[in-house]
Amino acid sequence: MRTLLISMGLLCTVITGLAQCPSRLQLHTELQPLLSNRQESASVVQQQTQLRSWLGRWQRCHGRADSSYVAALNQLAQTHIHLNDLPPAIRYLREAIELYKKPSLRLKTSALAMSYYRLGANLIYTNEEEQSIQPLLKATEIGQRHPEARRWAAFAYPYIIYYYSIKGDYEKSLLYAEQGEEIVVSMQDDIATSKFFHQKSQALTELGRYDEARRTLEHAIALIRKYPKLNREYASQERLMGRILREMGRAEEGLEHYLRAYHIARKNGNEDLADFANSLGQHYYTVGDYSKALTYYQEALRLNKNQSNTSIILDNIGLTYSRMNQFEKALQYHQQGLTQLSIAYTDTQRTSLPPAQTIRSEFQKEYFLVNVQDKADTWLHYAQARRNDRTKLRHALRTYMLADSMIDYMRWEHSQEGSKLFWRQKTRSMYEKAIHTCYLLNDPEAALYFFEKSRAVLLSDKLNELNANQLLKPEELEQEKGLRKQIADLQIQLSQRLPSDTALPRLRNRLIETQKQQDLFIKTLESNNPQYYRYKYDRHVPDLNQLRRQLAASGGDSQSYLTYFVGDSTLYGIYISQERVTFRKLNRSDYLRHQQEFTRRLISREQRNRHFNQYLGAAHGLYQQLIAPFAIPKETRLIISPDGDFIPFAALSLSPHQPDYLIRHHALSYTYSARFLETVPGSRSGWWSDKAFLGMAPVEYRTLQLATLPDSDLALKKIQKYFVFPRSLIRQAATRRAFVEQAPDYRIVQLFTHADADSARTPQLYFADSVLSLPDLAAVREFRTRLMVLSACKTGIGKHQRGEGVFSLARGFAGLGIPTTLTTLWSVENKAMYGLNELFYQYIADELPLDLALQKAQNEWLATSSRGNQLPYVWAGVVLVGRTDPIEEYSYGTVGIATLTLLLIVGLIGVPRYLGKRKRPLLPRIRQ
Repeated sequence: MRTLLISMGLLCTVITGLAQCPSRLQLHTELQPLLSNRQESASVVQQQTQLRSWLGRWQRCHGRADSSYVAALNQLAQTHIHLNDLPPAIRYLREAIELYKKPSLRLKTSALAMSYYRLGANLIYTNEEEQSIQPLLKATEIGQRHPEARRWAAFAYPYIIYYYSIKGDYEKSLLYAEQGEEIVVSMQDDIATSKFFHQKSQALTELGRYDEARRTLEHAIALIRKYPKLNREYASQERLMGRILREMGRAEEGLEHYLRAYHIARKNGNEDLADFANSLGQHYYTVGDYSKALTYYQEALRLNKNQSNTSIILDNIGLTYSRMNQFEKALQYHQQGLTQLSIAYTDTQRTSLPPAQTIRSEFQKEYFLVNVQDKADTWLHYAQARRNDRTKLRHALRTYMLADSMIDYMRWEHSQEGSKLFWRQKTRSMYEKAIHTCYLLNDPEAALYFFEKSRAVLLSDKLNELNANQLLKPEELEQEKGLRKQIADLQIQLSQRLPSDTALPRLRNRLIETQKQQDLFIKTLESNNPQYYRYKYDRHVPDLNQLRRQLAASGGDSQSYLTYFVGDSTLYGIYISQERVTFRKLNRSDYLRHQQEFTRRLISREQRNRHFNQYLGAAHGLYQQLIAPFAIPKETRLIISPDGDFIPFAALSLSPHQPDYLIRHHALSYTYSARFLETVPGSRSGWWSDKAFLGMAPVEYRTLQLATLPDSDLALKKIQKYFVFPRSLIRQAATRRAFVEQAPDYRIVQLFTHADADSARTPQLYFADSVLSLPDLAAVREFRTRLMVLSACKTGIGKHQRGEGVFSLARGFAGLGIPTTLTTLWSVENKAMYGLNELFYQYIADELPLDLALQKAQNEWLATSSRGNQLPYVWAGVVLVGRTDPIEEYSYGTVGIATLTLLLIVGLIGVPRYLGKRKRPLLPRIRQ
């Protein structure tokens, strides 16, 4: 009986509760007034309470969510955003997005885009930038596909541009700006469009494209000035205009904009007033008014409420005190700035530095980099002010080492080559100061490290990736190659389109989507394959001992290494041999004077004939500047690592009065860096790794309307006699497709063709049917080639990227893992090209190291040619870049089955000279 009464009581309670539950229709009706956006804080708080109550009743009475429930979650999040209470807002938005994933709910696509946009934007405001990008990208993806969601995509784009800008990936910022511009402008929303162009202008400014940045920002300002209540945005845009004009050399006009921005912000109680004061301080610092700079920096520090901005202001104060020679105070401010950037680093000692791994985990690495660089500069200036105090110099060196680590970490996070090149240029001065510190310490080993880190780093990254790819499974490797090819093809197509081309948006969208797939794929590899990660991000630089061992192991006599660094105000060189290391500071102004004269006289046969004495003087002057200070013994084999454009060292003269060319005394080769010689992937064995030689000579270029290359087919036939089973593709058979499909399988590839390159155009090779440009090489499959001989004009020149070197065809092939290239620095005459090539192959057949083979070929040319053909213009433009090992022999064990079978048959029918041999040279000695 007692049990029955209890059960009846519970039933009554349930019935009563159900009776109190409103129906779904009633709850839907109650919700509508609560979805309005309110302005007054009291009203918003009341709205929050009502929304929570509504959500509680829905959960209690109906349980399962529907579109109204999701709308209530989104509105509740918006009320918290209005009150600047962001953590609950983010929680509610994430809950709403999870509900959208349920297929049983029929929810509006535009509302999903809104949720993603609001989540991403507010994650940025809570300094969770790394988590913000995916929701923002989701909002734009939905907006691209669904017209009703375009509004939220338009709002998301400025945040995406901002995200990649603060990561320093400015090229990617602009890529998204170009993708989003049509959507944003089509919304006809002045405020959203103004914010969009503001962010785009910021990215253009960082890349130094000031004219474009100014025009873009003028458009943004014209739109925002229509809305007096938006003075915060207007002030920020005026501040950016001040910076652009200052960078353009119009400092006075820039100051007007800075002051206008500051007064607008101050008048309207802008919560970011500290940023405007800091910008004014930076302006006065740049023009050398340090007292005014400090006044505004101190005001910015007093007003500031953002921790990362505090670090910037403190660092700026430190720099200002350093310029005023108050170094101890400067170091204190630099250190305070560093401690503001990470909760994991709190050491206030001026000599202390945060561990590299701590910095790596931080999002705003640029702030760390700038602060560390500035602190290193202060230590260097302090040391110089104290008669090169060695303790302070050591502190500077240690700090520059940390800055270099930061540059690596930032580069690895950038997916666009343009951004990587931007940072290579921007950090160039840091390497110059680091090398100067090493010079003052007489520390050639540390200097060698910075020499190496200042050049061809992106090439080393590509070679690291090639090595890492050998660890992938076949299906992973195919996926990686496929994504890389798609990206390269799309980039080429985009570069060839006019701005008015209607296909541009579609191609740009495909490129962005493919890059996202590649980023996701690489992150998966890095997390699942630790060895891949280690190989890909190898920061190793050969030290002096490692480099010496490598030089001693080279074919023939051991080699010596000569490397240069050309800075904005200094020139350094390091010579490394088995016996000694010599570190010299050279005369940069004399070097530039002789180099300009040397290059001017080198441009044509006529110039050389008419002004040979002037040429000889410049050639001797360069020898005195670049070679003589190191007292290099004659007959030394020299590997030269230049900084920037390649100079034909072979044509330098030991005498100012008669030609005594350097090639007579030294075998010469070039390298992009010591790391290139060490990290080039070895040739891979395989079924057809015995394929020795592929030669290509299109001869005629009727489709491309280029001049015929007469006798190039005959030159190829003369070279073929040095090989067993050579393959030659002549005339119409020498196509671009044939090269792409067949060349990777051959150990030596010889091209007799046209090429085109200069400092502005993309280098390209011509085949019988079409053109292969430098970007095309990114899509070519893996090469097993040991030596690439580019017998075409200007294959060793291209656009000079400061901090990286010359982006030439030769470098493009090096990036594919080809360890050695014979290339040209100017338009070498056909007869000389053919003759030098044949001599070069003759000496290779003697199994000489490649640098000695080229030296003997050039010296034989000088000894046997007419006086006119002895001019350096004729022969010195052919240079060897990369490893110089002799072309290796191979044993029967590595020969393809078809070749092995043929040799056995020949042996069985009684050719005695094939019997009993364990090895046979790849290039038999055949001389005529």
